[in-house]
Amino acid sequence: MLVNHTRRLLNKAAESGDYRISVQRKPNASWPGDYSRLTALESVGHLERIDHGDERAIWQITSAGLTQLQTFAGGDA
Repeated sequence: MLVNHTRRLLNKAAESGDYRISVQRKPNASWPGDYSRLTALESVGHLERIDHGDERAIWQITSAGLTQLQTFAGGDA
């Protein structure tokens, strides 16, 4: 089954009360796979990083990210 990570992550951010999404470092000090996906979404302007510490990184969805979600929703019709 193919997972659309862009859609999944943008939906997660949009559905949160504060339009944010975060990831936490693993106990072995590595970042989870979504970290690189979130960074990629940041690079195209769909997310904006608002905090990055040693243990956690937080992004907020942008208007471009919300527009992208609407585009995905339009494709379902």
